[in-house]
Amino acid sequence: MNKRGFSMIELLLAMAIGGMLLVGAVSLLVTVSQAWANRPATRDAFDAHVNGVANFLHATLEEASLPQANRTGNSVVDLQRPVGFSDSDEPLVHFYLREAPPLFVWPNGVATRVHTYLYFDDREGLSFLWFSELQELEKNEKGKLEPEDESDLRKTPISSFCDEIFYCYYGDEDDKEGDIKEWKVEDDLEENIQSGKFRIPAFIKLVFRWEEEDLERTITLAVERIAPNGLEEDPF
Repeated sequence: MNKRGFSMIELLLAMAIGGMLLVGAVSLLVTVSQAWANRPATRDAFDAHVNGVANFLHATLEEASLPQANRTGNSVVDLQRPVGFSDSDEPLVHFYLREAPPLFVWPNGVATRVHTYLYFDDREGLSFLWFSELQELEKNEKGKLEPEDESDLRKTPISSFCDEIFYCYYGDEDDKEGDIKEWKVEDDLEENIQSGKFRIPAFIKLVFRWEEEDLERTITLAVERIAPNGLEEDPF
């Protein structure tokens, strides 16, 4: 029985097909490895950004709640409309800082005696609007100092990934002692229809969005000033 071997053409063809399969397998392995390596890194960067923004907001609001920084009694956070915002616009969360964080760019060094507003825009995300009492100011109709024009308000971007903001309330404004209260989350600030005044939320919930991933962070609003021991200070 005659034994027939492979011809040179058959060997070359087999080597070529094997080489193509090997290159394809290696290319697929490299692509999968890169995708696996890059996705966690990008996601971790997004997580780090969201955590950094939340920590920054917590620290800034805690700074505003310190007794030496708060000049308006026990009220730390209130709702105000900065210059350029009409009565048809919702007010913004407002607080006072004795000294602004370095993120607030000020031509004369560190900004001091700063009025800060938390501002959210659907297109630009989350920012701070602010002005210093060292600027040229004038009194508005309510007797409060503010810049002469909206262009004099300074704007500090916080996060362009902030896609939504919600306001968290505990019970209703007219609840009495002993009433059963429940938490509720609102898209807009709660307004008293009769008085036209807006209610300060206990928390704000920020939703950060990147591609198909959402992360939520809840920020406490220190409505009342707290003493260093954690107890409410005696007004007398």
